Amino acid sequence: MQSIINWNELWKAIHVSSRPRVEKDRDPGSIWNKKANAYNRITRDEKESTKQEMALLDLRPTDTVLDMGAGTGRLAVPIAGMVSHVTALDSSEGMLGHLRDRMEAEGRANYTCVVKRWEDVEVGVDIPVHDVVIAAFSLGFYDVGSALLKLDAAAKRSVHLFWHMGEWREPQEMALYTAVHGEEATRQVGYPDALFLVNILHDYGIYADIRIYRALWETVYDSPEEAAKHWITMHAPDFPDLDLVTRHFKERLEKDDEGKFHERSVRRTAMVSWRKGE
Repeated sequence: MQSIINWNELWKAIHVSSRPRVEKDRDPGSIWNKKANAYNRITRDEKESTKQEMALLDLRPTDTVLDMGAGTGRLAVPIAGMVSHVTALDSSEGMLGHLRDRMEAEGRANYTCVVKRWEDVEVGVDIPVHDVVIAAFSLGFYDVGSALLKLDAAAKRSVHLFWHMGEWREPQEMALYTAVHGEEATRQVGYPDALFLVNILHDYGIYADIRIYRALWETVYDSPEEAAKHWITMHAPDFPDLDLVTRHFKERLEKDDEGKFHERSVRRTAMVSWRKGE
């Protein structure tokens, strides 16, 4: 049946409406190199969301796993403790440097790092076909349809995608975006949700399962000022008003008995997955 909506073309149109997305496409590795330290700091405490995602994966001890957009290794490092081999692919050497540190701290040697944009990867040349392919929050491509087909081609048994469902961020964080960037720019933040991915796959004859869950994210800081500095590095590197962002975190963070400050959020998330040959 002919689809009334070309979901991949609609994704492209939304993508190019945002200048930050277009700028990131030019050299994502350079952009993420600048953010790598802040990203590693922010994600190091995300144990609950990692446990949730790990519990949803179909992994076997003999598996080879490709983590596309592996970043600092939030998933790749624990996966290495469960399977035969992990290939961690990312455009940023800075991000993968933190992944290597995490692997070393866990005593893992059964992994390979590949520094390359996914758009430039040739399956069977740059990377082998793996049993399982994972892409967690790493699908910010202009032509996401081509990226999805390549992920499918890279997998022998199954593919697992993690992506947001509904709004990109919860209302409190979106309010901060608006205060920093203004309403017009805030409307361009983020990407279309997982329903687009399901429909794009459907148009290619790939009928994916979708599991929606509430992901629990937490970061622990020494102070609201530390939280503000990392947020600015990640989301507004040229923004000069540290006090404005700090006030947001003073209101949002919860202080524990040891003087640490906790940022907790619940994000509606989808795992989109399919098994080859089904």
